[in-house]
Amino acid sequence: MDLIDIHAHLDHTKFKEDLDKVIERARKAGVKTIITSGVNSTTNRLILEIAKKYPDIVKVSFGIYPLDALAKELENDEGSETAGFPRDIENFDIDKELNWIGKNKSSCVAIGECGLDYNWSDEKKEEQKQNFQKVINLAIKINKPLIVHTRKAEADSVELLEKSKAKKVVLHCFSARKSLIKKAIELGYSFSIPPIITRLEHFQMMADLIPLNQLLTETDAPYLSPVQGERNESANVAITIKEIAKIKKLSEEEVASQIYENFKKLFLN
Repeated sequence: MDLIDIHAHLDHTKFKEDLDKVIERARKAGVKTIITSGVNSTTNRLILEIAKKYPDIVKVSFGIYPLDALAKELENDEGSETAGFPRDIENFDIDKELNWIGKNKSSCVAIGECGLDYNWSDEKKEEQKQNFQKVINLAIKINKPLIVHTRKAEADSVELLEKSKAKKVVLHCFSARKSLIKKAIELGYSFSIPPIITRLEHFQMMADLIPLNQLLTETDAPYLSPVQGERNESANVAITIKEIAKIKKLSEEEVASQIYENFKKLFLN
């Protein structure tokens, strides 16, 4: 089977000591491509170096994470699954970074991780929307898919994407209610399902509801592990394939084949 991880963070400090082994396990599991995502100017450049080291399997997605949300996460998320998020908080010019991304568009297959995050504060919603709109505009201009992060901001995210007439959209780890998921399906968006599907009913519902030709697999490694407390890694997309196959009552080969075709259509065309 040819497997795909459309969203991971290989630059995370949790991979610092054994990334070679993580990549090798992914290869052995049948993973053909891992898209590692940046979140700011520092990580956008780090992931380029990782892709150069593993050119046969790693591709990159340049991202601009909701900036205030990232800061709050680093300040307040100690002890949770996302503790130790290894991102330097930097005061960078979003327009300057978007210009850099545009100039380096040939080096990436997507734009993201980007989006909206209202988890920590309602104070900067409008600023986040303005920034996300700029990212959407660039992705449309350079014809790259968007890998979208939405946390407690699902409706606003879909509204911005719809108004912008964005077509190449992947909703990563999408936690919306069923009615909004149905709307996003109708808009033609894709949805990436993580290995945590084994222990979260929400993703099991999504796998059942969403047509197979709109599904993708991700890990968000090192997060969203199928086993609580364990580091997630790209080889675990095989677990997601197994769960989707069980829910869809199809063979794992059928599911993997269709998801790989979905990936090629969205990211390689």
